[in-house]
Amino acid sequence: MPRRVMELGKVLPAAIMAVLIVYCMKDVGNDFTGDGIFKCIAILVVAGSYKWKHNTFLSIILGTLCYMVFVN
Repeated sequence: MPRRVMELGKVLPAAIMAVLIVYCMKDVGNDFTGDGIFKCIAILVVAGSYKWKHNTFLSIILGTLCYMVFVN
């Protein structure tokens, strides 16, 4: 495989998660206690599970499930 593709494979998962975090937090605004706490906990779950298993898909699924449990 080309060297450039290998470099992208190392950087892309973290970049995708950073974009998803920014997209998630864009609606928090000034009222952080309402929805912001739940989103921050979900972000911590994503970061922790990625650090633990190094699986992007699993981390996104766990963070989404965590947030859905808090919302409902």
